[in-house]
Amino acid sequence: MSFASLAAQRRLAGLVGCGVMILIVAALVDGMIAGGLKDPFHLDLLPGQSVMLSERMPVGAERLEDISLRASAPGISLRLQETFSGFWLGGTLWRAEATLSASLPVGDYSVATFHHNGSAASPPQVFTLRVHKDVHAIQAASGSLSTRSLGLSPYQLALYLLGLALLPMAASFVLSRKISRALRQERMAEIFRARAAQPGETEGQRISFCPGPGHGLTPGSLVEVLDERAKGLLGMAEVIEVTGENIEASMHGGVQVRPGSLVRLPRPR
Repeated sequence: MSFASLAAQRRLAGLVGCGVMILIVAALVDGMIAGGLKDPFHLDLLPGQSVMLSERMPVGAERLEDISLRASAPGISLRLQETFSGFWLGGTLWRAEATLSASLPVGDYSVATFHHNGSAASPPQVFTLRVHKDVHAIQAASGSLSTRSLGLSPYQLALYLLGLALLPMAASFVLSRKISRALRQERMAEIFRARAAQPGETEGQRISFCPGPGHGLTPGSLVEVLDERAKGLLGMAEVIEVTGENIEASMHGGVQVRPGSLVRLPRPR
């Protein structure tokens, strides 16, 4: 297969990889937006499910026996479990389990915190439990576009796409190896690094390439520098350092090139 055909395939693989990475970023942004908009006191559930509730102890309450929970429907059973210390902000929090009856009708219900003497917690602590008829209804109510559209959490989608992104990356690697072999057959090499001359250096832009074994280049050899498609001559470069198969050269005439441009070696005499 020709160099031009291989290069076109590698460009396509790169575009596919970029597209997948854009989708990954979009999924992560979708997840962050959905998480930022979600009310922590609003929970979407199905009949028969259980959920853990937790909040800071109300002002004036120190023990679990100092508080009680009340549900707006008899089909919701509540059980206070324990108090514990907050991980991030410290303080004492309570934890409870709410269990929904399997026959609980679809609708919105509330669970509120009260002091043991019957007064409402201060500040108010009211959880809204929205009961849906099925999983699809919960997904349709999600603030995440990927969850509403695909039934996947945005972070699950990002993880799957990350695995998919490995395919064009692997394809680019394999194609790069094939391109290197095809270029060597035509006594050409791809520039993998291009940097400006450092202060104190009299030469022009430095380029590095690897033409493979048997290149026959020595310091002082001149090579042609072509565009990425090997169609146009960009300038000449002089070899200044040879380290095995790695060559470093200096561009003549102040010409600036970028990685991906090609070098054509002189024909052996």
